[in-house]
Amino acid sequence: MADPAALDAAGWQLHRCGGQPSILRLWGTAIAASTQRYVVTMDVECPPDKGWWSTLLRELGTGTRVFTGPVAPGWPPSEWMIVGYLVEYAQFHHPHHPSVHEVPGINFACERALLDSNDVLRERGWFKTFTLWRLAREQNIVASRCDEMQVVFRRNLEPGSFLRRRYLHGRCFGACRHQQPGQPPRWACVLFAPVLPVLRCARVWRAAARHADLRLAYWRQLHWVVLSEIAWSWGEFLGYLLGAGDACDRLD
Repeated sequence: MADPAALDAAGWQLHRCGGQPSILRLWGTAIAASTQRYVVTMDVECPPDKGWWSTLLRELGTGTRVFTGPVAPGWPPSEWMIVGYLVEYAQFHHPHHPSVHEVPGINFACERALLDSNDVLRERGWFKTFTLWRLAREQNIVASRCDEMQVVFRRNLEPGSFLRRRYLHGRCFGACRHQQPGQPPRWACVLFAPVLPVLRCARVWRAAARHADLRLAYWRQLHWVVLSEIAWSWGEFLGYLLGAGDACDRLD
């Protein structure tokens, strides 16, 4: 763990969150404690690439309210850990494809005023997907794309923890989805859930197929892709049927 004194000396501020908080509550606590006009969410294992900082400053200077950039793979196709990139971030490979409307939570900048209140963030945490849904639906705000603002996915994975996290993330998503307006009926989601693994694997393939290195990675790691999307889909199904349980609290 980093030394708080060393962080202070380097100009960083460490915000503490009691108990064993989920990643959602850690994000929420940090955003609630922010004092600047903008917040930026990143991952320590997904460092910024060359040009990231200058692009960020440019967009801040022009007053862009929400913006994001691509995510590049940091693992070769032969390394199984690239599966984390394939299932979560392949659609964000440079250059941006116009069919992609999602935003990577590990490379995202937003005006603080557009996000939830401090109390909500501390209590419930920050769920990027639902935040962006609300901004698009209620305020017609979508993220600008900055191809020069790239980060590199180099996250180390352990098979059991990776599959557990996919299950927890899917269950938390399924349970919380219907807290958002404009969603299909819960019963329809439950009936539709058995085909989710096939649809999710097809979604990963559509993103990977646009790039030669990712096509190779997809076929070399297909068994991991399938296991990952089965884990997510099972969690999402249980989230629709039984609720979150402690899944949201256990996300790391």
